[in-house]
Amino acid sequence: ARLERERVRGRGISRQSRLGLEALIEALQDEDREIRVMAAQALGEFDDSRAVEALSQALLNDPVTEVRRLAAWALGEIESARAVEALGTALMRDDATEVRRMAAWALGEIESPRGVDALGEALVNDASDEVRQMAVWALGEIEDTRAVGALSHALNNATDVETRRKAAWALGEIESPQAVDALADALGDNDTETRRMAVWALGEIGSPRAVMPLAEVLLNDPVAEVRARAAWALGEIEDPRAEEALSKAMKDESAEVRRMAIWALGEIGG
Repeated sequence: ARLERERVRGRGISRQSRLGLEALIEALQDEDREIRVMAAQALGEFDDSRAVEALSQALLNDPVTEVRRLAAWALGEIESARAVEALGTALMRDDATEVRRMAAWALGEIESPRGVDALGEALVNDASDEVRQMAVWALGEIEDTRAVGALSHALNNATDVETRRKAAWALGEIESPQAVDALADALGDNDTETRRMAVWALGEIGSPRAVMPLAEVLLNDPVAEVRARAAWALGEIEDPRAEEALSKAMKDESAEVRRMAIWALGEIGG
């Protein structure tokens, strides 16, 4: 009897949830803008893929920026690949920076390779630093090698430092050997964090082609933290050609660099 009561209760909750969802979807068409704002936010908290079509329509067609922004957020919360096309369209066409930024975030949350083209386009062409930075983050979350070209271009050409840092991180997440040349070029960036992140990315990729550029960083970068990270990266790659530079680094003025050089030599095992 108790089990039957639980079944009945479960059916009642399911029915109420369905009715609540339908009411919220209908509210997205309300003539009052505040009602539509509240409905979009509630649907994101509801987290039900049955709302994807209605939210996609709101994202593309609602005249109120806040409704479109919340619709993009809700689609990111739901994480359905069915929303990718609408989010990509909003990312490329919406005239509000906050909507485009949220669309990029949502594509990163969904992590569908189908979002790569729109994100790459935004990274190269969007006028907003915030949107470009979010596009970089999303591409790093998706981890698709098709993004390497756009990310490499951003790493070596973006004028805002945060985009360059995030691009190096994203390339490390993707771990494609195609990124080695761009990351090696970034080892000369005037921003310490960009150089450090490029070194980390090369260690993650593990390509032997990075050994000599990393050895140069290990011996000559002015920042000890970057030199230590270069020693770590060489240990990850495990190429005997790094032994000479690592041996020299054992006399580095920084104890952390010396410790990491010793560790890396142990990893190489020459």
